[in-house]
Amino acid sequence: MFTWWVRLIIATNIVLIYPILNSHGYDFDKQTPNSASRILQEAITVSGLKEDLAKDIGKQCEYEEICVARKIAEVLGEYSNVIAVNSRSIDERRLAKINPSIKNIYTQHGSIKTIQLDRFGRKAEWEVAKALKGFKTVIIDLRENVGGDLSRMIRVAALFIGPKKNAFIIKSHNYNESIDIPTPIYYLDNQEIILIISRKTASSAELFSILLRRYAQAKLVGEKTQGKNELLKVVPVNNRFRISLPAGEFLIFGEDISDGVLPD
Repeated sequence: MFTWWVRLIIATNIVLIYPILNSHGYDFDKQTPNSASRILQEAITVSGLKEDLAKDIGKQCEYEEICVARKIAEVLGEYSNVIAVNSRSIDERRLAKINPSIKNIYTQHGSIKTIQLDRFGRKAEWEVAKALKGFKTVIIDLRENVGGDLSRMIRVAALFIGPKKNAFIIKSHNYNESIDIPTPIYYLDNQEIILIISRKTASSAELFSILLRRYAQAKLVGEKTQGKNELLKVVPVNNRFRISLPAGEFLIFGEDISDGVLPD
């Protein structure tokens, strides 16, 4: 008798749950439309994609996620791209998390320290603070730095600038947000700062250069930078692809990063 009741309960639940799954767009024979809908909603919220256009893209692609992502990238333009992601082992993922931000360190005449800052990695602020603490003249080589995580860059900039209200603005499609420089873990004050820039220097590395020139009196030498002031958000499409979505642009009064940063 007990077994019969259990079977009846299970069967009843399956009958009740199956229509609920279908009503939420689940289809176990095809890719779920919910993944495509999520990507479309991100494009609407982050990049200002028009809702009517988003619906058209969904219908054209029959809510197939790769098709939807590629259509969005076509509409949003040069800064939106669908990127293939290589599947990495656990060891490779761990290595990526601990890769240093500083590639090389040089000391000259005992008082000048040069670092090659190629990225703003997870521990960038600690690496920079440790490398440059106690030196009066510091040279930061940004020639191979193509940008990266904005929040990490801001924390590195704070080492030289200290806390600063309304240091720059992020302008998106529907709002402007003033960004503060936070209190640093250690203040590298009273330094002569020289930044080396190049045509490869881009995005948050360009903003880093401008912030240090404006608020820490850094000198810029080298070449005009790439001119990429777009803030991007990377959104998963599936386990093999990502899409980058334009999320806004950096603005500093009196500066035009979009045209590249000129050296002094």
